Amino acid sequence: MFIAIALGMALLCLAIFGLATFFLARGMARSFGYVFHQLLGYQPPTVALRLTSWASALLVLILLPVKGCSHMQVELYRQAVPPQFELVEALHHDEIVGFREGCGYAIFRLSEDNLARIRRQGLAYFDAAQLGRDGKPYHQYQPWQTTPTGEHEQLFRGQSCAGEPSELLEQAQRAVGKEGAFFTTGHEQDLVVVPALGLLIYSYNG
Repeated sequence: MFIAIALGMALLCLAIFGLATFFLARGMARSFGYVFHQLLGYQPPTVALRLTSWASALLVLILLPVKGCSHMQVELYRQAVPPQFELVEALHHDEIVGFREGCGYAIFRLSEDNLARIRRQGLAYFDAAQLGRDGKPYHQYQPWQTTPTGEHEQLFRGQSCAGEPSELLEQAQRAVGKEGAFFTTGHEQDLVVVPALGLLIYSYNG
């Protein structure tokens, strides 16, 4: 289900990109025509004007980061995280989305108040944190455990088919090998909280 939603978001982003290109190109064509006519006294051929406008619009939209699509992707990850965690910002995310399968991970910074409660209560704080914000059974998690992890625990599963791991992810991977962090697993995802780093990592594969 999560992959279908992610694929739908990717198609929506593509549609938004196409519409943005169309309207931007049309506006730029009018602007170019006005500039050429008013300043140079020359009216370029319609075909040349349209091609130039489309090329310029594509260049602008490719060079500018598509923040809206990135925001929607991060919001999907937020919905998979239980509401007991106060996510201040997404520090990094990486994903690969296919037609039926996909994988990825997101690294969030937790609020200082949230971290203080976790440090004060320890594992007891996580007792109620077993369902994502969206309340869907797909984002149901097992009871939380403390690190170090066992040999068969499948954590950071989404990193295996995403890009090169970020420095923050590598720090979190080292942290689960010793005491002080917390983790849980779900149907096709896992969560890791590292209070020492102030991070929560959501990862999925499937």
